[in-house]
Amino acid sequence: MPFKNNSHKEEKINFVIGLGRSGFWAAKFLRSMGKRVIVWESNENKELFETKEVLEKLNISVFLNKEFLFDNFSPCLNQIESVVVSPSIPFDHVTIIKLKKIGIVVKGEINIAWESLKNINWIGITGTNGKTTVTHLLSHILKENSLFAPCAGNIGIPLCKIAYSNKDKNIDWLVAELSSYQIEIGGLSLKPKIGIWTTFTADHLERHKTIDNYFKIKNSLLKQSEFRIYNYDDKYLRENFKSLSNGTWITTNSNELDLDHCDYWINKENFIVERREKLLSLKNFKLKGNHNIQNLLLAVAAARKIGLSSEKIKNALLSYEQLPHRMETIYKRNELEIINDSKATNFDSSIAGIKAIKGNPIIISGGRLKSGNSNEWVKIINKKAKAVFLFGESSKTLKKLILNGGFNKDILIFNNLSEVINYAYSYIEDNHTETLLFSPSCSSFDQFRDYEKRGDFFKKLINEKFNKKPFAR
Repeated sequence: MPFKNNSHKEEKINFVIGLGRSGFWAAKFLRSMGKRVIVWESNENKELFETKEVLEKLNISVFLNKEFLFDNFSPCLNQIESVVVSPSIPFDHVTIIKLKKIGIVVKGEINIAWESLKNINWIGITGTNGKTTVTHLLSHILKENSLFAPCAGNIGIPLCKIAYSNKDKNIDWLVAELSSYQIEIGGLSLKPKIGIWTTFTADHLERHKTIDNYFKIKNSLLKQSEFRIYNYDDKYLRENFKSLSNGTWITTNSNELDLDHCDYWINKENFIVERREKLLSLKNFKLKGNHNIQNLLLAVAAARKIGLSSEKIKNALLSYEQLPHRMETIYKRNELEIINDSKATNFDSSIAGIKAIKGNPIIISGGRLKSGNSNEWVKIINKKAKAVFLFGESSKTLKKLILNGGFNKDILIFNNLSEVINYAYSYIEDNHTETLLFSPSCSSFDQFRDYEKRGDFFKKLINEKFNKKPFAR
């Protein structure tokens, strides 16, 4: 996109707080509109210096190691047009409250993108778990049927990058993964054509304080959507069936009581059924686990609403490949399968992955513990795990939880993933094992920047240890 140079517009300043992916593209897009842009970032490292240099070439001022404090705005309060904050900054941050109190517009990258892209068809996908897979899968189904349907948002592609590309006139559907952080900042402005709610369990309570507030934020997206799709398999959503706005519901069950409330389900012959009519078989669907069948049904319901035939959906599924770090098989040899599920960043997503495994896996868990009820996770560990290897900040806490649940098999603590894999190699040599499952059940932030870095490191360790030193069975 060419950059406009409008000196009149440049009199006002648009601050962008945070130089992550969304901040970078928000700054770049605002500058392309002829806005004067200043970026503040509280950290300082080599990668940020490189990003700073890129933006400064576009005449964007970037300040590293700059704290988001109200006093820092004092010299230019009268010049501020807007302050665009990172999704990671809570909307009850004291600086945001003070800025809003004096009438300064505070918004997120998502608001800027919405203003530019609101005339195209949005699909807003949210939920505690499953939203990335649904976003990726639905985008794939639409693209395979000659629809321009880019995925963006929390999936890792900032929405302002789509706006900046200037291709919005050609977009048929924008498939947007939206986190509770983004929805909270986006407020009442976000109004997708289709809203999808995958799952709901306690998460991010350090940010949202209560589960009721977290639910309210998620629900606001669905309320503002023209057409809504919900997951009846999710306990919390099911219990709120009557209070939620009208919509389409899916379930993987064939229980007659559930079918009275649902539009899509799986019958006993493993077919997707749409309002009591067979739609398509599951035999060509490659993803592991019942949770992924739920994800598929949500995507199918949206694709049908858009107008795709069952045959077109079926053909699209034939070419679908799993996203990395989500029940991703990274090694399979001599009866041993090693699976990377680094995206299992909470107890519920970990439970879903463990349930998908046949037999008794060795489970690797650990990281920074999130809030949430561990009871069901402890039960599934007791029922399924052959052994448990723990690492990182939460290892002692997790061990205590598991032992208190009555676990009486091998449970070991390590400082880091490298130590785990070195020991696991020897352990598997001496103990017949069919599956080694990396299911952290925790965030990565004690030792890694994000779950992707953690998953990539796990894959690197497995490649170095198992692929380079294979052992015979």
